[in-house]
Amino acid sequence: MISSLIKRTFFFLAVLFNTFGYAQEISKDSVFLSLDDVWSKAEIFSKELKVQHLKAEIGKENILDAKNKRLPSLDFDASYGKLSNIPVFVNGINNSAEFIPLEDHSVYDASVSAYFNIYAGGASKTAIKTTEATKEFLEHIEEETSDQLHLEVIQYYVSLQRSYQYENLVKQNIKQNTERVRLIEQLFKNGVVLKSDFLRAKLQLAKLQTQLVTIKNDLVIVTQALNILVGNEDDTLLIPSDTIQTKDIAIDKNYETFVSEMLSESPLEKMAEKQIELSELKTVALKADKLPKIGFFGSYTYSYPQIKLYPYEQAPYLLGVAGIKLSYDISALYYDKHKEKAAEIAVEQQKLAKENVDDNLRKQVKTAYSRFKEDVIKIEVAEENIQSAQENYRIVKQTYFNQLSLLTDLIDADTQQLEAHFELINNQIAAKVHYYQLLKISGKL
Repeated sequence: MISSLIKRTFFFLAVLFNTFGYAQEISKDSVFLSLDDVWSKAEIFSKELKVQHLKAEIGKENILDAKNKRLPSLDFDASYGKLSNIPVFVNGINNSAEFIPLEDHSVYDASVSAYFNIYAGGASKTAIKTTEATKEFLEHIEEETSDQLHLEVIQYYVSLQRSYQYENLVKQNIKQNTERVRLIEQLFKNGVVLKSDFLRAKLQLAKLQTQLVTIKNDLVIVTQALNILVGNEDDTLLIPSDTIQTKDIAIDKNYETFVSEMLSESPLEKMAEKQIELSELKTVALKADKLPKIGFFGSYTYSYPQIKLYPYEQAPYLLGVAGIKLSYDISALYYDKHKEKAAEIAVEQQKLAKENVDDNLRKQVKTAYSRFKEDVIKIEVAEENIQSAQENYRIVKQTYFNQLSLLTDLIDADTQQLEAHFELINNQIAAKVHYYQLLKISGKL
């Protein structure tokens, strides 16, 4: 009962301390952001996500283009020219030629032709299936990009939380050390302690002040990165509105369930499956090229002069023709032989690549799952360590100023207390990152 009460009191004070620390940073230009807010804004302003979205849109247009190719093809040609006099070498090329007189030197024609494919070995259907599979592949890339963006946002967001937490802790420790230096200086002036104690206390204070500078720079860097993701000005002050506590996250599934979800939901898994499908469709397309092609054709031509049919006439004429056309590329039998073999090997390659993706994803699930469980235990231990470190510092501080312990003991106790708080923060952040990594890998982020 007493232990439970102490823990609840500790959490209440921790939350109160965090809120107070953030309040010190608030200005009229501050922007409060929850993790969901950052996710929503990052999806709007992410240039990488926009690029992938446009690629997916191109994929949709390619499908419509492939379907349009099933329509009849129509061609129109027209020409106009002038004929020269026609020399005829009656007595050989070494002698003068006689010229055939032409009443009209003009020549012109206009024609319309059409072709409608009846059968081409299934090439059109295969082309449509290929563009559809490509579009789906691009959509999976977009989904993976979105999930990766979410995970990147999480990492920056918790880094921002950590920097604020570190800053607050170090500021409080500097205040505590400043008061300690003042007390030790008085003891030194009264001849109670050595000058070395006074100098060592000042050195410890200087280290903390230097550490605070580093933390502030880290805060500036992560703030800029997060501002870029959400479309703000680089220097906009961001205040995380979510707590750093891990009470809102928990794993209620076993490892096998996460692996099962990963195999069915992960965008990387879907991308690997589509790669196999695209390789198989390439093999089908190559086989289709070896099959005969059948189609209706027709043309209608208006020409002048009439020189296609005898007797010739210096007059315009119309000629129409329609029928069915059969074509067969015999050379494809030996030209595409090695292409087909390479395509079949590519299918096996993609199947092995998918197995490799499965293996890597399973390892990632195992790692994130195990680390999260580990982080939960570390958080409980860190909470107890903070209580022990605080009590130890209180005792050593009292004994030092009663001349019963050394300053090094007091500094060590102070450092241990600060490091215990840092360790708790790091474990809480690690738990959040591993939790969201697990969701991302299993396609649930």
